[in-house]
Parts: sequence; C-alpha cells; structure tokens
Amino acid sequence: MLKTLGILIGGVFVGAVSAEVVRKKYPDTMDKMRAKARQITSEAKESFKNGYQNATRAKLSTA
Repeated sequence: MLKTLGILIGGVFVGAVSAEVVRKKYPDTMDKMRAKARQITSEAKESFKNGYQNATRAKLSTA
C-alpha cells in the first residue's frame, strides 16, 4: 500500500511539473484548453439539470 501511495504521489508531482512546463512554453494553448474545459463542464451541468427536471416532471405527471 505504501508503494502504491508513493507511485500516486509521484505521478501527481510529475503531472503538475509537466503541466507547468507546458503552460510556460505555450500559454495561449493552455488558456484555450482551460476555456474549452470550462465550456464543456458548464454545458454538461446544464444538460444534467435539464434532464433531471424533465425526468422529475415525467415522474410527477405519471404518479
């Protein structure tokens, strides 16, 4: 278990360092990717809310 935890912490560290290197080398690309991720997340959240509302309305109308 300790070995697995070490691998996990090492992976997080390597990922963070890699992201920082890429961010410094290509700042515009990272900003575009971050904006796209925000857009996808907000659209997914909105879709979930709409689907949930439709499902609860349908459930209430059949009950």
